Amino acid sequence: MRVPKPSHNRRVPKQGVRNRFSKEVAQEIIERDDGVCQLCFSMKGTEIHHVMFRSSGGRGVKSNGILLCPYCHRLAHQEWEVAESLRLRAKKKYGDDYYKDKWDD
Repeated sequence: MRVPKPSHNRRVPKQGVRNRFSKEVAQEIIERDDGVCQLCFSMKGTEIHHVMFRSSGGRGVKSNGILLCPYCHRLAHQEWEVAESLRLRAKKKYGDDYYKDKWDD
């Protein structure tokens, strides 16, 4: 016998949903950063980077996103010092909980 799935909405969205940047948040990040890589100031093919990595609990919130070109984005994932400098910058600008959303405690 199959048990029907509940038809109510979750109180807290699944982690995968919380970690993604919505279209609205992505647009806010692009506008805030003027479409420019925040490391090398290139405008070519910029991408949104999770300052606090998703694997470390970084959510898809404006304060946890930064615009980077593909080269700098790769660098931020390969070089710990680059990633840490971005985290310290966000922490200084937005506070200790810059990477959390309203459901985190």
